Amino acid sequence: MKLHQLASWTLVFVGTSAFGVEETAYTALRVIGKAQGKEVLSRVISLQGRNGAPQPAVWKITLDEPKARGGIREVEVQYGKIISERTPTAPRTSTGKMNFSQLNLDSDGAFTVANQAATKVATPFDRVDYLLTSGTNGGAPVWHLQLTEIKTGPAGSLEISADTAAIVEQDLKPRASVPPPGVVAGNKRRTAPPVSGADTEHSQVGEPFRDVPDFFHRLGKRFERQGKEVQQFFKEHGTKKTPPPNPN
Repeated sequence: MKLHQLASWTLVFVGTSAFGVEETAYTALRVIGKAQGKEVLSRVISLQGRNGAPQPAVWKITLDEPKARGGIREVEVQYGKIISERTPTAPRTSTGKMNFSQLNLDSDGAFTVANQAATKVATPFDRVDYLLTSGTNGGAPVWHLQLTEIKTGPAGSLEISADTAAIVEQDLKPRASVPPPGVVAGNKRRTAPPVSGADTEHSQVGEPFRDVPDFFHRLGKRFERQGKEVQQFFKEHGTKKTPPPNPN
């Protein structure tokens, strides 16, 4: 997609969440472009978001700022608004400016690619750190994703071309104690008997998310379980209610 297309909000998002509520990298770029003018988009150096589940709550956009002491300006976007701006004094160490003519993959599309790769090697993860930078020598932008499982720590990393969605580099850590579905000792494959009433359309706890809708399905189930636990707690430990006074 061309830079002027990004500025005029006529994007065709790749892999946009079906729920339409995720704040992806593209939506963060739209926010600063609308607030500060389309020219600012030609000075984007990088985008960064941490602790995505699957998308981060805050996107930090680094801009080329020749007049600033450190040569850059950082803008943070959350919930469709700019929440902070600063000009770091440290010397600029970032890569070159982004080539938006080769930016075809949004952050939720990058999540889908990473999740599919993690599923193939049985690598569970709960959080994603995103970093989008320009490619080497002005080449296509590259997504750098760091995957983390809350209980066990780092789960691996991937580099994904933001132009073709191809995985440039991959270093994932399979869970050693949990073999991939259908795999048993001796690399012999068998089909496990179906469990009565089992949900085969969605991933289970401890498995990688299959896609963004699958993530929200799991999240909803978690809240449902927590609600039942709270109800059970009050059922077992709640105090007796005092009857209302007799008006007679």
